Amino acid sequence: MKRAAFFITYPLILAAYKWRSYKARRGIVPRRWLSPSEVISEDLNQFEPRDRIDFKLIEDFAKARDDILGLAKKQIIFSGVAFAFLLSNYLGIGLDISVAGFSLRQTSGVPEGLLLVSNMLSCYTLILQSNAAVLDATIRSAVAIAIPVELRNLYLIRYFPHEQFGRYQPFNMPYLIPSRLHRAIGKTSAVLFLILLIFTGVAFAACNLFLSLHYLWLHPSFGIWSNVMLLYILTLGLGALFYVVLTRFKLPYLDYTVNDELELLKQIDPARYSARLQEIYGPLNADRKHLEQRGYLKPTSN
Repeated sequence: MKRAAFFITYPLILAAYKWRSYKARRGIVPRRWLSPSEVISEDLNQFEPRDRIDFKLIEDFAKARDDILGLAKKQIIFSGVAFAFLLSNYLGIGLDISVAGFSLRQTSGVPEGLLLVSNMLSCYTLILQSNAAVLDATIRSAVAIAIPVELRNLYLIRYFPHEQFGRYQPFNMPYLIPSRLHRAIGKTSAVLFLILLIFTGVAFAACNLFLSLHYLWLHPSFGIWSNVMLLYILTLGLGALFYVVLTRFKLPYLDYTVNDELELLKQIDPARYSARLQEIYGPLNADRKHLEQRGYLKPTSN
């Protein structure tokens, strides 16, 4: 009877132990959801000496950022021209477009080539924009460190004119509060711009996918090779989606701050190190030892 009860309760007790261990380890090494810009900000806040982050560094990073964005904008313009050419030919307008001295006409193979080059450039543009975002986060953190707080808003407008929305809010006159009408207009315009931005992005992606299917699947010029090109472009799109998530979104990080604490205590106070080690891992070890004694877990080898 005891043996039967043991095997009946075994999965439940083991599952409960795994859950307790998971929760305890999450408390010791918590997960922190951080965006790349937040990681950079926290990292630079640990930088010493802080006085080495000055206006010259901000200027250097801003120039590098602007150069990268300039190249990205040229590639975006090319992709836009290619999209306009393909869409116009699909609609029967038949535009003749000149790019870098080359005249584009609706002939066999041109749509396939434009789709391939445009999507490959789009992936490269994402990489450039990601690097520019890293520089943006660095500049923003440097402004917070090196620029007096009274002037930070102005410097942020100077270096991030594309991110500043609405009227200037004075720092040195906190008593000057926008009226209800002012706030209502700001909120309404922000919501409208956001809706239009989302709609435009979704519409462009949908049209790009539709044109790829039209030229490479429904009306291919090179047979199966056009289908292979479509598969390649879709794979590029999936990789680009993963890359955007990796470089723009908040993702979980494991925070091992406790290891730094233990290493420091081990060097300066071995007694406190042993006490802290027991405080952190003692309950976990005691829980496992209890289940080992009851036969639910195999004893760990020393």
